[in-house]
Amino acid sequence: MIFTFSPMNEVDARAIGTWQYEGPYRVYSLGRDGADLLADDELLDRGSPYFAAHNENDELVGFFCFGTAAEVSGEGDSPRLWGRDRSLTIGLGLHPDLTGRGLGLSFVEAGLDFARSELGPRSFRLFVLAWNKRATRVYERAGFRRIGTYLQSGMHGTSEFAEMYRQA
Repeated sequence: MIFTFSPMNEVDARAIGTWQYEGPYRVYSLGRDGADLLADDELLDRGSPYFAAHNENDELVGFFCFGTAAEVSGEGDSPRLWGRDRSLTIGLGLHPDLTGRGLGLSFVEAGLDFARSELGPRSFRLFVLAWNKRATRVYERAGFRRIGTYLQSGMHGTSEFAEMYRQA
């Protein structure tokens, strides 16, 4: 699958808000109808931008976000893109119908290539729920290594996140 990226628009943000993941992955569902997302404009904030990912048929298949929107420890921070030493925190989501089908590594690599060409980071970092072994394996195959652990309290209780890092 070939992925292309464009700044998030309202149509794509609303569509992502309807995505519903199954089982334990339900915590990745962002909303029921997209209205909650647009109310606080998180997906449309250019200070910590989201990019929609489309396939070769121009179908919405996922998204990437960069900066504070992808962090678990930056609660209350003003939106920003860069961490110290020009590190770029990434977050991502693949359409629920496409998860578990072997597309994860190519999707992650396409997003990293996009970020390198458009933003020029020195390094990448990400946060993944510690129990999510499926995603952790994909990130390790993409060259990330675990460097820390964070606990975050939220609407789903307290969650443990692994922080992962790699050079750009």
